[in-house]
Amino acid sequence: MTENLHTILAETQKKGYVIAPAGYGKTHLIAMAVGAATHRQLVLTHTYAGVSSLKKKMQQLAVPSSLYQVDTIASWALRMCLSFPATSKWSVEYPDDEDWDKLYLACASLLDRPFIKKLLGSSYSGLYVDEYQDCSVQQHMLVEGIARVLPCRILGDPLQAIFDFANQPVEWEKHIYPQYQKLGELSIPWRWQLAKAPELGQWLDNIGTRLRTNEQFSIQAPLPRGITRISVDLNDFADRKRLNFLYKFLNDEDSVIAIYSGDQKSKNKAHKLAQALAGKFSSIEEVEGKDLFRFIKKIEAAKTLSKKMILAIEFTKKCMTGVEGVLTTGTKRGEVAKATQATKHPQILRVANKFLSSATSAHLLAFLQAIQKVKETSTYRRDLLNRLIKVLQSNVDNPEKTLMESANNFQRDFRHTGRPVRYKKLIGTTLLVKGLEYQHAIILEADTMTPKDLYVALTRGAKTLTIVSLRTVLPS
Repeated sequence: MTENLHTILAETQKKGYVIAPAGYGKTHLIAMAVGAATHRQLVLTHTYAGVSSLKKKMQQLAVPSSLYQVDTIASWALRMCLSFPATSKWSVEYPDDEDWDKLYLACASLLDRPFIKKLLGSSYSGLYVDEYQDCSVQQHMLVEGIARVLPCRILGDPLQAIFDFANQPVEWEKHIYPQYQKLGELSIPWRWQLAKAPELGQWLDNIGTRLRTNEQFSIQAPLPRGITRISVDLNDFADRKRLNFLYKFLNDEDSVIAIYSGDQKSKNKAHKLAQALAGKFSSIEEVEGKDLFRFIKKIEAAKTLSKKMILAIEFTKKCMTGVEGVLTTGTKRGEVAKATQATKHPQILRVANKFLSSATSAHLLAFLQAIQKVKETSTYRRDLLNRLIKVLQSNVDNPEKTLMESANNFQRDFRHTGRPVRYKKLIGTTLLVKGLEYQHAIILEADTMTPKDLYVALTRGAKTLTIVSLRTVLPS
């Protein structure tokens, strides 16, 4: 990194870009540049994990909070449009997947209004957009609207462009390089230098260079220190030892991420693997919480208490192992049952019967927590279960609201506060862990990944990298 690059960013009055590979200090650079400013900067990114990371770095570098507002593009656009509904012609508070592109276009149109330009100019003196390779064309149009008023600095890495859009993703060759001035390029792999793993960092730097030119690379031994290749077929369920390599990480206090590719099939694999490991690794959920909202819609629509109980049990089994063994036969059928001497967990039966007499959020919450407490069960989708528990708690505190209203309020707040990942042994996909850092990364089925997914996965671990692949040359 150019020693004074943060000053160059802070002082530019035009549109410029910085090429920033994963782990090369992009977040640090943004915080330094904002700290060198004299007036408030708008800093936009794509995820609330990214928002949290940026805010944390600002605090570490003692950047005054008066100098920045950090937000996601989605949240900022939604708030802008809802603040001026008559002008933006936007009133949808909880957009669905298909609504977001319309929202960005509505916001881009709003930004052309003279009074909005005046508002922007009086509120901020500059714009930073992080992870620009993840922008869609619609988001780019929104950013262009802001850039007509404020100096705009965008930072990103085209090799990490792994998000799929219904419409065209931003094309650097078309939308960026001809229109924006190159302000610099980060060149030092700080993530690995700071983790005292310089050999790993140098190897990844070389891999990044190869992938950018569509070259393959070998993972045959000997490999640099910190890199291990495991040749095992994770789909060979007859091989009882196929998951043994994961157990060595359990006694380590460091954070560990096991990573699949970003497609839907891989998302399901992540949950299945967490289940097979009995919750020793926990799977990460998508921000949208589709499984949570699907369950709430079903349980609100259920006509009978029996059906509600069966749905609750189905959801619980999606999150925990061992559920079948702690419930009575009657409970599993959705019936009020009596405790006998053979009843293993009468406390679970009692709360189940209460729910079957009155399907309140308080009774459902007690039922879930009772199952979670017994030693026979293990939670493997902690993220999903904890979200439902928080929705239920909110609904208990606000009984005048429907369960769906409580879920929508929770989701709104969740988008703003982000996902605090307290559990240190996790399984996710490239889409869910992109931009995050862990001490150790395990690349699952590396030989099935696209070059971009592979690069994102490889650059998550700061100390060690374990590559699970049946092939010795990647990408396949």
